[in-house]
Amino acid sequence: SSCFGPAYEFAFIMDADLRKRRLRTKVPMTYVTSEPYIGHLGLGGVGDSKSMLESELRQHHIKWICNAKVVRVESGKMFVAEHNEKGEVIKEHELPFKYSMMIPGFKGVDAVAKVGEKLVNPRGFVKVDEFQRNPAWPNIYSVGVCIAIPPVETTPVPTGTPKTGYMIESME
Repeated sequence: SSCFGPAYEFAFIMDADLRKRRLRTKVPMTYVTSEPYIGHLGLGGVGDSKSMLESELRQHHIKWICNAKVVRVESGKMFVAEHNEKGEVIKEHELPFKYSMMIPGFKGVDAVAKVGEKLVNPRGFVKVDEFQRNPAWPNIYSVGVCIAIPPVETTPVPTGTPKTGYMIESME
C-alpha cells in the first residue's frame, strides 16, 4: 500500500480503545509495514516523523516490523517476511492474532489497465508527463489518484508514494 497514515492512525485508535476498555495489557500489538523505517510514510520521512512515530509506538507498547511483506494469512496467524536493505529475507515471523487490519496495495481500473504499458504502469495507473499528458498519447490527460507517481526513493520492499501526501509535499 502507499497509504501509511491511516494504518498508524488505526493502530493508535485501537490502542486507545483497548485502554479505555482496560484490555490493552492483554492484547499484544505489532505494526507490520513495508516502510524501510517507521515514519517513512512512502515519502522518505516527513520532518521528524521517524523519531516521533517510533517514540509514540514505544510509549504505547506497539512493536513493529519494517521492510516487511505479508507472505500469507491463515486463520489466527499472519506470516511475515522481514527484509534487509538489499531486499533479502532475513527473518520470518509467525504472528498470532485474533483481530488484524490490512491495507491492500492500490491498483488502477481494470478497463484502463488493459490498454497496455504505453498508457499505464504495472499497477494500472496512467503515466503522465509534467503537463498531465500521457507520453505515448498526448491527447490523453489524467489527474488525481489515477496517475502513476514514481516512488520518492527505491526501498528494499516497494512502497508507493501516497498520492495526496506527495501532492501536498510537492507544493512547498
